[in-house]
Amino acid sequence: MARLGRLLAVGLSVALLALALPGLARPALAGEQLFVAVPSGWDEAWRHEDSTQTIVEYLQKGQSVTDWTDMVTVQEFPGAQLDPGHYLDRVVAAFGAGCQATRHEGPRSSGENGYLVALAYVECKGPDPGKAAPGVVLKNIEFLAIKAIQGVKALHVVQRAWHGDDETQHPLQQANAKDWVAVVRDAELCDLADSARTCRTIGRTGGLQ
Repeated sequence: MARLGRLLAVGLSVALLALALPGLARPALAGEQLFVAVPSGWDEAWRHEDSTQTIVEYLQKGQSVTDWTDMVTVQEFPGAQLDPGHYLDRVVAAFGAGCQATRHEGPRSSGENGYLVALAYVECKGPDPGKAAPGVVLKNIEFLAIKAIQGVKALHVVQRAWHGDDETQHPLQQANAKDWVAVVRDAELCDLADSARTCRTIGRTGGLQ
């Protein structure tokens, strides 16, 4: 995320979880695994890990965490027990704050593999420069697809963001729009020891390893 960047990922998320979950410890996840189809050729570009969360950002070659166009971010909050739809409501509100124009779809809540999930899409045009992470090249449009999955012992969040100045390059206007969105939409949480919670597709790129 360029505009709110780690201010949202580290700041907002920690603040929300700290209210409900003081003094979190990082538990073992008893077989639960998150599977995310990070695009081929992308690499881990940044990681933050502490007792309350792990955040990993993936970028394609040639991009950096300060100047990027397309980013996949995977987050895990051990111990969190939150309604995914309510969580995304707050993320969407924070993401849109200070934009000259914003629009969103969702969050839409459902169930997958026995887990509660929520999915949302949100766009910001004309972002507030004061909310950009330090050193980030700010662009005029940011579009975010984000999915939250409440596991047994952790909340998992997967998002893909596009960041640019040319609206004709917006991912939803491209021929591969369905594939772009599918990275988030099809992210799955599974418990390989529980036959009721097996993934539809095994062997994807694993999430937080």
